[in-house]
Amino acid sequence: MLLLAAHSRDTELFRRISVGDEQAFRQYFELHREELFKVVFRLTKSQAITEEIIQEIFIGLWISRQHLATVEAPESYLYRILLNKTAAYLKKEANQDRIVRLAAQHFQPPADNTLEKSLDARESLRWVEKALDQLPPQQRLVYILSRQKGLTNDEIATQLHISTHTVRSHLAKAVGFLRSYLRDIAVVVAILADRS
Repeated sequence: MLLLAAHSRDTELFRRISVGDEQAFRQYFELHREELFKVVFRLTKSQAITEEIIQEIFIGLWISRQHLATVEAPESYLYRILLNKTAAYLKKEANQDRIVRLAAQHFQPPADNTLEKSLDARESLRWVEKALDQLPPQQRLVYILSRQKGLTNDEIATQLHISTHTVRSHLAKAVGFLRSYLRDIAVVVAILADRS
């Protein structure tokens, strides 16, 4: 009976989150964060990594919230995401562990807060890269050529054999999507930071 009540509650919260209800999102986060933290921490043995994984899980839920109303088993859905994110982290960690240890042996920390600024910039770039990965290939390419390579719309049109109008359209859609994606991330980070 208790499981059925929890299932009904989570299903209703998913339905409300799917229409952008931030209060329902906060409530869902509060209901599950401690339990998720324990599971992820047992696997990663790191509080910082555990918090990062949980943050990514909830950012993903918020960003893809439109389809949550169709999820029939919210708890299974949440744990599948949790296991996928944790497995991806552990796999990446196994590959990078040796490189990080070698780099740490040769690292001399700067005297000022340059490292902190560098880490903040790297975190922002990581979210932009995640957002770019969500774009259709042509939009992504146009965005990269324009914003990262500095090409003009005419140069991009010539290089890709498309019209300048198509370049402008792809660029406008890409920028709109990136702004929306990063705004969603900011909302979730603010909610999670507020509740930590």
